[in-house]
Amino acid sequence: MTTLGQLLQSRHLPTAGTVAIRNTLHPDDVSEDFRDIDDIARINALDMYDRMQDGQRVADGTSVLSFAAMTGGRARLTGFRTFLMRAPGNVPGDIVYDYDAAHLLHSFIARAQAPIFYDAIAQSGLEDLIGKLVVQWREPLADHICPATDFGLVAVAF
Repeated sequence: MTTLGQLLQSRHLPTAGTVAIRNTLHPDDVSEDFRDIDDIARINALDMYDRMQDGQRVADGTSVLSFAAMTGGRARLTGFRTFLMRAPGNVPGDIVYDYDAAHLLHSFIARAQAPIFYDAIAQSGLEDLIGKLVVQWREPLADHICPATDFGLVAVAF
């Protein structure tokens, strides 16, 4: 049994301060176009969806492993990036001008008490695992952001 933290260490990637985000579709963002996280993936908007957070849930400059929720508490790796926090209310252009995902942005702004947006810079070292690495997420599944070294994040396929 290999944990996500052990996998990162085996590739000589930083683990201190690195977080994992398990993206699900927030119930208030559900619409005719977006019924689940797979609908967001179909329009290639997963990389922007996790960059919209209600409050500063990710520190500026943090390394982030982004995952898309799957059934049974599993999650598939969709990205490895550094998140750079923007000033409150300052939305990145790629989010503002993504017309296919405009409804997601508007839903997020309507529900968020403190909308925070991030820019992201791709990191190297896991390119071969994007879309392939699947982890079993730790309980409770409602904890969408946790340290990448959490012993409850176990690789089940890669």
